[in-house]
Amino acid sequence: MIVYDVLIIGGGPTGLSAATTIAKKGLTTLIIEEHPIIGHPLACGEGISANKLLSLKNMPKIDTQLDDEILRLQQRESFIERVINAQRFFFGKQGVATAKLQTVTINRPLFDQLMAKQAQDLGVEVHLGTQVISINRKEGGLTVNTTNGSHEAKIVIGCDGPSAHSVKMMGLQPPTEYVQGVEYKIPGVLTDALDFYFDFQQFKDMHYGWVFPKKNHTNIGVVVNLASKPIKVLNQFLRHLGFNNYHEKDILAKIAGIIPASGPIRKNYCEHYMAAGDAAGLTNTIFYGGIAIGIHSGMLAGQTAVEALENDQFDDQKMSEYQEKLRIFPYMDPIIQHAHEILYNKFSAKDIETFGSWVDGWDITTLNSFQKFRLFLKALRSPSMLKKFGDARIIAHGFSKSRDWGF
Repeated sequence: MIVYDVLIIGGGPTGLSAATTIAKKGLTTLIIEEHPIIGHPLACGEGISANKLLSLKNMPKIDTQLDDEILRLQQRESFIERVINAQRFFFGKQGVATAKLQTVTINRPLFDQLMAKQAQDLGVEVHLGTQVISINRKEGGLTVNTTNGSHEAKIVIGCDGPSAHSVKMMGLQPPTEYVQGVEYKIPGVLTDALDFYFDFQQFKDMHYGWVFPKKNHTNIGVVVNLASKPIKVLNQFLRHLGFNNYHEKDILAKIAGIIPASGPIRKNYCEHYMAAGDAAGLTNTIFYGGIAIGIHSGMLAGQTAVEALENDQFDDQKMSEYQEKLRIFPYMDPIIQHAHEILYNKFSAKDIETFGSWVDGWDITTLNSFQKFRLFLKALRSPSMLKKFGDARIIAHGFSKSRDWGF
């Protein structure tokens, strides 16, 4: 039996990023992917910041180095569908905040497939349509038992998405809270910005709704509580937006999936093992975006694996270096999870509308000291919200921390 240097569970952007990092060092790498096609089924709003697209390692490349020129040209075969220079945040009926963050909407299946090609060109082996059944410890590594046989590896990296099956198999605590996202693809470009709707008055079960323009269609979706009826909420959201003339036959696709909402898991490693991306709870729990965070955490897990293999050291202490690498990045800041708890679990619909009136017209992702002082002055005029002024600041701070990592 071949003993791989690293076996990666999951062939999404997180796993492909880890594999690319490891394969660049000439190490033997196997990806186990449960679905028969990379990039399918789709469970994504398909938006990402241009900053992360251009700055993060392991992002997919098309023919030449991806740069601003390619962003402008939007080549026909590019995974980039539309470049967007503005975001709008609707808080009930009382206010619309903005952001001047350049983002792009993407063709996510093509995005993933290009990442897979890059990894395979480096020698990464990919087994599709293969499900992991169990993971057993053995001397010097782990044995991963699948529906298509068993494989041995010195290190296993769990990138198996929100299900986090590998995390549970290794005896670690997976994410404890989930929400669900559901989305329609509708013909036509219906907005010129990335639009986010925080409207708890109209939709008590909705965390937020989004409207993302693509090349020839628009993604419209909602994130809702796990126990709610997502399609019902999404249809209500469509009517709320004024899209009353769409019928079932007009919908190009329906997309759904669960999303970790409890923040980074407490411990994402053990001997011979690390977890990255959604499996480790590494999503931005304000916007529930995970592409950039997944790619980055996969890269860091890959780097740690390379170092462990170079030193022939796979104990708990060595694997812990991965979690230490993660700690310094904004998406790990506890303020984001704190803001999540306040925004979605503590603030009432009236609180959200009041907050929206305070930040109406502001760039909410780059609040300066003067604006924070103005928030305090506005709070003085609203006795009921004055007690929640600290909470409002935490939400604003969380949005700011989410700036590049939220889509």
